[in-house]
Order: sequence, then C-alpha cells, then structure tokens
Amino acid sequence: MTKFDIVVIGAGASGIGAGLAAAQNGAKVALLEKGAKFGGAGKFGAQGLFAAESTKQKAANVNYTVKDAYEEIINYTHHSSNARMTKAIVTKSASTIDWLKENGLDTELVTNTQEVHQNHPRTYHQFIDKFNGFDRVMNNFKKAGGVLLTETTVNKIIRENGRVTGVEVVQNNQTSILATKAVILADGGFVGNRQEIARSLAIDPDDLYSMGERKATGDGLRMLQEVGGINNYKRIFENHAATVFSASNPKWHNDTIFTLTCLPFLWIDKEGKRFTNEDLVYDFALWGDTVYANGGYYYFLLDQALVDYLKTASLNWTSSFERTFRLLDGQPMTHKVGPFAEIESDLQEAVQEKAAYKADTILELADKMNVDAKVLQQNVAHYNELVAKHDDTDFYKDSSFMSIPVVKAPFYAVRANSTTLGTVGGGLVNENFEALNASRKVIPGVYAVGNNASGMFDSSYPTIEGLSNAFAWNSGRIAGEKASEFVRE
Repeated sequence: MTKFDIVVIGAGASGIGAGLAAAQNGAKVALLEKGAKFGGAGKFGAQGLFAAESTKQKAANVNYTVKDAYEEIINYTHHSSNARMTKAIVTKSASTIDWLKENGLDTELVTNTQEVHQNHPRTYHQFIDKFNGFDRVMNNFKKAGGVLLTETTVNKIIRENGRVTGVEVVQNNQTSILATKAVILADGGFVGNRQEIARSLAIDPDDLYSMGERKATGDGLRMLQEVGGINNYKRIFENHAATVFSASNPKWHNDTIFTLTCLPFLWIDKEGKRFTNEDLVYDFALWGDTVYANGGYYYFLLDQALVDYLKTASLNWTSSFERTFRLLDGQPMTHKVGPFAEIESDLQEAVQEKAAYKADTILELADKMNVDAKVLQQNVAHYNELVAKHDDTDFYKDSSFMSIPVVKAPFYAVRANSTTLGTVGGGLVNENFEALNASRKVIPGVYAVGNNASGMFDSSYPTIEGLSNAFAWNSGRIAGEKASEFVRE
C-alpha cells in the first residue's frame, strides 16, 4: 500500500495550491486528477487573480488595503459570509502573488478588465506566460517530493475510529488504496453534474449555459457528506454575463451575435417586459445576476434600421468584453462596434439555430417569443418614447445608450441565457478550511477548498475581478499549510 501524509483530490488552482504548500512544508503529498491534464478552470479558464496590498500594487502606488478589500466583500455579502475566512483570504492574497512568482507563475498588475470597474483600484493580477507557468509550478511541486497522479478517480475516504486512514482510488480500471492521514477535497464543485445542478438551481436547467469544468461532478462534496460533513451549505452559481447558444448545436458560435449580446440594447424578459437597466452589461457579475433573477433568459431586440446601419457603420459603444480580450492581446481599446457586413446573414444563422426569432410585426414576434403580445407591444412602444426623450425614467440607463428605438420591420429577438462559470460552495468549513459536521465540529483530517468550500460568498459572486481564482489559490494554500501541520501532530 502506497503511503502519503496528505492526498489532494483535484488538480486545479485550489488543489495545486494545496499540494504545493503542503509539499513545501515537508509533507508527502499525492495530487490526484480525474482528467488527463492538470490545471482545471484555474489554468484553462482564468486569466489572473485578485490581490490586495501586493508587491506589484505597492510598486504602482495602488492604494487598496486589506481592510478596504475585506470591507468591500463583507458589505457586499451583507455580513452573511464568514468574516474570519474572508479576512484570511484577503490577508493571504498579496503573499500568494509573490509565492506564485517564486514558483514560476508570474503575474502583472493590469487595469481592471471590465469597463464599469475602471475607477476601482487595480486588483487584477494577470498571468504572464500562463501555460508554461503552470508547468513550472507543477515541476516545483514534484521537486518538493509531490506526486501527481492523473486519470485517477477517488471513490471514497476511508476512516477508522474517526481518523482518516486512506482513500480508495481507481486508476487504469484498477482499484487500490492510498494510505493517508489527511484529505483535501479540491475537485471544483458540482457544475459538471446535471442532476445536482437541477436540484440546486432556481431556474430551468435547460436555460443555463455552463462554462464550468465538466469534470467537476460533485465527487468531493459527496465524499464530504459520507464522512459526516455538510455538502449543501450555501450552494451558489457563479453567474457571469449571458450567452446566446444553440440547444441542438453546442459548438455553434457567431462572433457578430456574441458582440451584439455585449451591448445595452432593449432587453425583454419571459413576460414580455423590459426588466432592468441594460448597461449592467458592463459588469459581468451583475449582468449574470439579473438574468438569473429574472427567470434565466431574456431577449434583446433589434430592428431593421439598426441592422442596415451596422452593415456599413460603427456604433460608438463599447462591447463589454472588448477590454478583457484586448488586455490579453496587448491591444488598445477602440470603444466601437461594427461594422458587420454580414450581420443579416449572421442573424439568420441565429434564427436557424433557434437562438433568435425574426418577424414582420411586434405581435408576430411576441408569438414566436411565447410572450403576451399586448404586453410586448406596450413595452416596446414605451421604450421608444423614452429613447425619443433620451431619458430612461424607468431604470436610469445612461442617456448615451438611449438612442436606438425599435421601429422598423422586420424585427429580431435574440435569446441570451443565464451563464455560470461554475458552482461556488456547498461544503461547510472554517477559516482553516477544515470540514465541519452538523454541530460545527471539525472532522479531523478532512479539508475542502475552492469551489467545494462555502463561506466567502453569499447569494452571488461579488463584483471584484479575479476573486474566485484568488479564493481557489489562497484557500488551497491555507489548507495545505494547515494539513501539513495536522499530519505532524
């Protein structure tokens, strides 16, 4: 039987953080990954992470303290999050930026990546040479004595007399036992488990577009429950923007439709009503939250006059994702969208994919959208009146966006769906990321981190950029350090 001090289940950001921290603290660590590649969403999705009072921020004279970050987060959650955990994560964040650099994954402090956050102090540390950097981090894990086992599934945690003694694993269709004194559950939540998603969602699962890690099927949360832990404490979806997708063709993507989705046109909900200030499109978390809260999808409406205009001309509007993509490429901002020479055929493509509707009248459009025709007609007419005055007295959208009415047939309704980057939480833990039972007593030797751990967030993901990835790295690092102390006791 192979023996380890600590077994980390899941080799994403939180798992790598836990494994590296524990190994560098002298523990013998096995890092287990269900898939063929390590890194998870932290490597293949995220582009950086949050920090407060980092060396890079101090060098750039960014005045944003641990206290500032703590208070911003705790106030956002209405003090319903774990204050000790929040303070621990924020306090750890600066040293983690240095620690990652020391281990081969450097970052640069960039301007915040979302348009509405430009006046917020800079907190986003974007990865430099990300993929090679992750390789260097993994090499340092191995140099510290760590063992990476890919394509390895964990069935259960084995305990005797209330103490962890091992895990049952399957590798190459062979079942075996790895002896260990502690287990860190870092396998990314349950976004890849459709049944668990359906149980936890407040919307129809068919309306949710997931950008999360498909291998994150809730195995860790299941095992947490099996050893007496709580695995359904504040399960939260990391709502993030909205997506136009084809239910019958998952690989379908159209660049023009994507860009149009990132603009504050007229949005209509499933009741046929305008439901929000559409310039929420410039804050991805709030955009995602309003879509989720209003039933899981909406339609943005265009008329033929706008379509004809965009064939040859540009709008002096900013696509909400322009800054994100241009920062990655090192390109300057344009603050323009269009022209789209093929916009008509692009919209027709969306119609064919059943992601949009086209009609000669608003009444006909309402029928295709399955909304009340009179309600839609009234809402479009009222919106056009507000546009004529350049004054949104309903939801106070910026007047610069109150310039495009919906008046000329044919009309288009494009459906944008609730989108999640993953699930957040489920496992009840303390600020050391030790798992707790129903009596809030520590379960010795069991830890949950990253998307398996509850406490940092409340009902939705905060608007601070890079926070979920920072939570992954820092929760993992804290748990790795605490677990290495535990196994030495």
